[in-house]
Amino acid sequence: MGLTKLSLRRPVSTLLIVLALAVFGFSALTTLRLELMPDMDMPILMVMTVYPGADPKSVDELVSTEIEGDVSSLSGVDSVMTYSQENVSMVILQYDYSVDTDEAYLDLRAALDATAASLPDDCQDPVVIEMNVNSMPSISYSVSAEEGTDTLTLVNDEIVPELEAISTVASVDVTGGEENYIRVMLDEEALNQYGLSMSQVAQYVGAADFMIPLGTLEQGSQSISASSTADIETVQDLQEIPLYTSTGSLIRLADVADVSWAVQDADSVSRFNGQDTVSVSVTKNQSASTIGMVNDVKEVMDRMVQEHEGMTAEISYDASDMIMESVSSVGSTLALGVVLTMAVLLIFFGDIKASLIVGSSMPISLLATVILMAVCGFSLNMITLGALVIAIGMMVDSSSVVLESCFRYKDKDLDHNEAALHGTGEVVGSIVASTITTVVVYLPLCLQQGLSGQIFGQLGYTIIIAMLASLVSAITLVPLFFKYFRPKEKKELKINVLLDKVKTGYEKTERKLLNRKKTAVLVSVALLVFSLGLVSLMDTELIPAMDEGTVSISASMRPGTKVSLVEERMARLEDMVASHEDVESYTMTASDGSGSISVNLKDDRNMSSQEIADQWTEETKDFTDMQLEISTSSTISSMMTSGSGGSVTLTSTDLEDLQEAVAVMEEVSWNIPGVLNVSSSAGESSTQVRVLIDPLNAMSYGMTPAQAAGSLYSMISGTEAMTVTSNGQEYSVVLEYPEGTYTNADSLMDANVSGIPLSEIASLEYTNSQQTVTREDGAYVMTVSATCLSEDTDAVQAEMDRLAEEEDFPDSVEISVNTMDEMMNESFRSLGLALAAAIFLVFLVMAMQFESPRYSLMVMLSIPFSLIGSFGLLFLSGSSFSMISLMGVLMLAGIVVNNGILYVDGVNLLRTEMALEDALIESAKTRLRPILITTLTTIISMVPGALGIGEGNQMMQGMYIIIIGGLVASTLLILILMPVFYLIFYGRKYKKEQKMNEANMV
Repeated sequence: MGLTKLSLRRPVSTLLIVLALAVFGFSALTTLRLELMPDMDMPILMVMTVYPGADPKSVDELVSTEIEGDVSSLSGVDSVMTYSQENVSMVILQYDYSVDTDEAYLDLRAALDATAASLPDDCQDPVVIEMNVNSMPSISYSVSAEEGTDTLTLVNDEIVPELEAISTVASVDVTGGEENYIRVMLDEEALNQYGLSMSQVAQYVGAADFMIPLGTLEQGSQSISASSTADIETVQDLQEIPLYTSTGSLIRLADVADVSWAVQDADSVSRFNGQDTVSVSVTKNQSASTIGMVNDVKEVMDRMVQEHEGMTAEISYDASDMIMESVSSVGSTLALGVVLTMAVLLIFFGDIKASLIVGSSMPISLLATVILMAVCGFSLNMITLGALVIAIGMMVDSSSVVLESCFRYKDKDLDHNEAALHGTGEVVGSIVASTITTVVVYLPLCLQQGLSGQIFGQLGYTIIIAMLASLVSAITLVPLFFKYFRPKEKKELKINVLLDKVKTGYEKTERKLLNRKKTAVLVSVALLVFSLGLVSLMDTELIPAMDEGTVSISASMRPGTKVSLVEERMARLEDMVASHEDVESYTMTASDGSGSISVNLKDDRNMSSQEIADQWTEETKDFTDMQLEISTSSTISSMMTSGSGGSVTLTSTDLEDLQEAVAVMEEVSWNIPGVLNVSSSAGESSTQVRVLIDPLNAMSYGMTPAQAAGSLYSMISGTEAMTVTSNGQEYSVVLEYPEGTYTNADSLMDANVSGIPLSEIASLEYTNSQQTVTREDGAYVMTVSATCLSEDTDAVQAEMDRLAEEEDFPDSVEISVNTMDEMMNESFRSLGLALAAAIFLVFLVMAMQFESPRYSLMVMLSIPFSLIGSFGLLFLSGSSFSMISLMGVLMLAGIVVNNGILYVDGVNLLRTEMALEDALIESAKTRLRPILITTLTTIISMVPGALGIGEGNQMMQGMYIIIIGGLVASTLLILILMPVFYLIFYGRKYKKEQKMNEANMV
């Protein structure tokens, strides 16, 4: 009441505060970052260690196992995953969400320093990488230049420095392109003739280019610095480098080698729409706005194109497009919700002034919310905008109740000032309690940790801020506007006539129902059980995938497959992609053993992304020379990639037992109807050649085994002797033998190592090695995946689970939950606990309001029975049950009880004046209008989102459907079943009180 009196007494000050809110609100709106999702900080650290020349099994035993053993006992570590591949070990540590990653990094670094002593000598130092889910590229360009231009050099020397100079850019990655170098092609016969080896030539070449400071010399009155140099800048300079033969003769490099410009074999190939390009991907700083960074990059790239004639730069991926489309779509839904809510208010009040008074709470509350969002560092994203859409309808609830009360007091012949003061004073307790009931539901959500807390924490805070702002608006601005604008309530409205008819029919029906209490309860319970059963028939997922118009094709081939062959095989996929009518553009990248195609679809496409992915999955089912994964992808995060198919994860402490079980699982999975391809996470086995150098034989020729292996490496892979600067560019000078000289395994034993045949000091051993060795918390892990069309996914997954349970695997093999299912279960469990805490807090608030736990429990019956409408509507809409849907259930706990509070409060007032049954019916009739106003405003504001209109509403659609269905069911419950429950709870007590009153009267 104090705030109401103050606003009525100080109208100018109140309006100035509103003006300040408008100014600072619009100012804050311009500073909020636009993002697709809230920033997420995953407590994951990765340790990457390079062990050159080692096969996956050796990497696992000598590197991964050592590191895992030392880091698994660190404080806060939840789980440890190791991936051992050829030459590389990757150890991934998942920490508890409560752990400070900065402290964890220091502890991990200290542990690795101690572990380094137990790693192999030629193993590189472990590198710690902090995982950042926000570090996906925000924009990618495909750059090409006119023929004769070194595009890769142009990009690295001109474009990359300009992009890295942008303050909002974190990193720039370049793929594709050809790199020039100076090739020194050695003549083995000439080398043998002059008694030279590759290493000796490399030493002579490396020593030819030098600059040595000589000191300071006096010249007249000046002291000048002096240096000695022998700059080499051209191929001709290199050809003239002197070499000493074994006999002491002096020859030139040109006598034993052919020196020329060459192009290095590409370690990756990039093509955009079938044309060879250089791909440039730019990643933003974590604190930067995606849209702001993208605009900065576009400005720089436009300038680069203008400055370099013949260069073209096409955008192959732009994350800001999806963000703008999604945010604009949800923003439009928000604006439409405001308009529809105003329309509902106009229908019920029949007076434009009254509708505007109540509706004023929406923009004012929104502006106050935006200011506090900016202070808290929130961004405008799908979650916070979705929260505002949900809050829009609830913002007018308190204002509607206050205005209704003001109208009732005005009907008692009070002036507008007194009517505003007394009308607000009568309901202020109810609306405060109602608002607190809604607010406490979101408190557990704000305090959540883990993935659900990071995603939905901002949603909880946003709604709490909005509801508190709307409460302040209702008890200050509504009475103030009522006093000065003097709205008139129109009694003879069509909606009132309709409500009168509804009330008459309701009274007849409800009196009959009160005499059939058991039937009403049994039917309600049966409907509740039926609706809960519908959940088991729905698909479940972590977060609904959005159709962003992007399809990803990943191809895995036999390890060691050359880039040129990968490129050739990927060309078939490119032809398939390019021929599809709905494809706008595509980017292909190829590297050793793998390739990928990222496809952007047209906005006005005829098929959905998933339908196109299914079509391509069907068309490529006979591609036997590669393993394909075709899926729709999302920018929400890398885990949102949505593929089609089932999977089974197996674990064991014995690698051979696990391999046997995986082979069996792969075999039986082929027999499942609808399966198009079967693969395992271990990949195909690769053939390894091990050169076993005999230490005694090597030492007898004056070489250690390591020296012999080093010389062999240089002979096979070449060796970089020096770098040359030509025309301002730096180029490598690489010594190598003619192609095929030592790259064929069959002729390797004929190689001469420092003049000694390799067969004299070594032997060859061929082994089959698993492509990837994966372990989780010490146990080996493999996943068998079956690809199918999206419509067969559930059936294939169910059949794979059944087969895995029935198969007789070795005793050490167990079936494990895969990472995605584990994450989903953890998120659901976390939100389930938040829901339980929210319900308990709602119970406490209502029990304190009514001073009776029984009243509180009775009103809370509206929560479970509201699920009849929620799950029923979700099932009919064909939507899946996800973490977003569960969020809707959490919100219902705070929304549906508000109407129950209004109803029970009315019954408690009326039952002192009339019989209990009459009070039950009369309270429902009296509260019908405010209940419908609050319910319809909330429902109508969410209808556009529930229909999935626009790009951004697809992800939040399940939440809107749950809330709308629950509100419809709870409204009917309160009007029809709440009188029944009240009579069951208090019927006997009321009769006893009535008899006692009659006895006292006698």
